[in-house]
Amino acid sequence: MAKKSLSLNDLLMDKLPSTLASKGFAWRQELLLYGLAVVIGLLTALAAVGFNGLIEWVDALCYGSDSTPGIYGERYFLLFILPAAGALLVGLIAHFYSREAVGHGVPEVMDAIVRRDCKIKIHVALARIITAALTIGSGGSAGPEGPIIQIGAAIASSSGRFFRVVRYHLPVLIACGAAAGVAAIFHAPIAGVLFAMEVFLRDINFKTLSPVLIASVISRVVVTTLLGADQAIFPLGDLAIYTFHWLELGNYIVLGFICAAVAVAFIRLLTYAEEWFEKRNIPEVFKPMLGGLALGVVGLATVIAIRGAVRGEPIIFGKGYSFVGLCIGTAHAERFADFQITIGILVVLLIAKILATCLTLGSGASGGVFAPSLFMGAATGYAFGLLVQRFGFFPDVSPSAYSVVGMASVVAATTHAPMAAIVMLFEITHNYRIILPVMFSCTVALLIARLFCAQSVATLRLQHRGVQFGVHARTAMLRRFTVRDIMEDGAVIVRGDRPIQEIIIQTADEDAADFVVLDKNGRYTGLLCEKDLRNTLLHPEAIPLIVGDELARPDVPVVSPDDTLDAVLEIFSRLDVNSLPVSDGAKPPNYIGMVTRAALMRRYMSELQNGG
Repeated sequence: MAKKSLSLNDLLMDKLPSTLASKGFAWRQELLLYGLAVVIGLLTALAAVGFNGLIEWVDALCYGSDSTPGIYGERYFLLFILPAAGALLVGLIAHFYSREAVGHGVPEVMDAIVRRDCKIKIHVALARIITAALTIGSGGSAGPEGPIIQIGAAIASSSGRFFRVVRYHLPVLIACGAAAGVAAIFHAPIAGVLFAMEVFLRDINFKTLSPVLIASVISRVVVTTLLGADQAIFPLGDLAIYTFHWLELGNYIVLGFICAAVAVAFIRLLTYAEEWFEKRNIPEVFKPMLGGLALGVVGLATVIAIRGAVRGEPIIFGKGYSFVGLCIGTAHAERFADFQITIGILVVLLIAKILATCLTLGSGASGGVFAPSLFMGAATGYAFGLLVQRFGFFPDVSPSAYSVVGMASVVAATTHAPMAAIVMLFEITHNYRIILPVMFSCTVALLIARLFCAQSVATLRLQHRGVQFGVHARTAMLRRFTVRDIMEDGAVIVRGDRPIQEIIIQTADEDAADFVVLDKNGRYTGLLCEKDLRNTLLHPEAIPLIVGDELARPDVPVVSPDDTLDAVLEIFSRLDVNSLPVSDGAKPPNYIGMVTRAALMRRYMSELQNGG
């Protein structure tokens, strides 16, 4: 059959309208992303302010504040009752309202990106605010950052679905919510952006970065407007005049090794605690309460170990920010007036904090791991600084400097987000003098931690659920494109009862490689591949006896024009085929084209060469 030749004018007139329409659609989607980034930043900031206020209210109710005595009142038996009561309420909310409102927060968001098409219901955000506030305020050893990340992600997911954002842009919106949450809680907009890119997207380019930047900035501006001056969470005291000397590099290498050991121990123990509680034959609603009772034991042991030198709730309860401030030289509260920091006490507090966090989160309560990691790092770094002083090689060294470096190093080794950890320590202290040892020690800590535990505290949990987020993240670039962008129009359809001999002749006539095979009722039965046809030619005596159905591959799925290319790549990785049929999804379906392995790889390489 002679093929009709097309002039340049025909080609232009055929392609130009669809090209302009495609570009117009892309621009509308990008503008919508920017607009939603503003909305997400605003709503997440408001949620963060309310969330933080609720935590402080529950904490003041349980353990008192400067103006109110609280329920605790130094009555040690309440160290068991208060955390257990808060955890029981968390268990009830999770059981009757939202099972997604417990855990770290970050693994749940990553799981939603991979397995649930970025779907996080808005009621999860509301439940998270309450469960995390109850957990942390009643004494649970956890931080607010994991929950606020999930809250921001839920706001982002709901906003994206309400405005019908295309599916491959939803992970960017999720990253906007995460960045806005970190920016609001830690007053760290740059670290929020870096954390979102390192953990959730792992695909840094202008198209993905710009909405995340906008959301983070808006969130920080709103929080500053509502709460007042833009002050550091941990303003440094003596470290304001600290000067780093190159002779200390060896010390920071050793500190990096120690922080890596602390991070790996924490990740492993937390995972073990989660599995231990999962295997217990106890109603789910009561497991957090059991963890709260065990936390009370650890809290009471801590009070006894430091001989009651600290007033109020045990140091290891809650976020632990006051202890972190004490270690890094921030003006500390009156409750630490009689507290003497020694290496032995710091080691006890470090072990107790790890156990407390594992019991809190492992039992199914709600909270993040950032704040506990900061506590662990502060204790580790300060203890190491005192040890360096004691050896006499650096008698004038500041233990507080090592405490700051330890905080960043443990966070980096725990989350596998070194850039976010480095910048966060600068943003929460507003001090640049310590940045060089922070960068150096974070790198060492992460390198060593990855040797012994290749997964972060979030991805290890996902791996145990059978979710490989790293594989998903490495193909993140392809999520921005759909089958429609690379498909070849037209699919050659044959009946399954048609003789193979006729199909081979049709291959030459229509220059077709693969055929969509349908039965007599028009139902898809498989793909007839060129390779299988070639193999048939090796046995010419059998050709007259074979029909299309006998060679068709029923395991080859049909894809839609809106499927993202990362999903198509996953299909090609499983199947030894060179193309996939594309259907418009109508009933009965119309087979409108083919997407080939070669076209997919060309697009992938093109994006790599153009910088994504």
